[in-house]
Amino acid sequence: MNNIINNIESKLNIFISKYRKLNQENISLKKKNDDLSLDIQKKEKEILSLNDKIKLMNISKSVDVSEEEVKESRLKINKYVREIDKCIALLNK
Repeated sequence: MNNIINNIESKLNIFISKYRKLNQENISLKKKNDDLSLDIQKKEKEILSLNDKIKLMNISKSVDVSEEEVKESRLKINKYVREIDKCIALLNK
């Protein structure tokens, strides 16, 4: 009878030891999982930011104009400003 009790105690101690080891491993893996989840969130935000930058770069490339077109646009704007000034002067009379 005493032998059976000693055998059960021995097996129980082994079981408890394995349980504690597995519990520690589980805690460690949960922490690692949380860390990786945070890292994924950061990477997703970075991807969104980079995608926005790509969109802006594509837009800026599509708007890219030659120096001659810039000069023509400035001349037109100056012409419009002079016409607006004339209209304001006429309204003030």
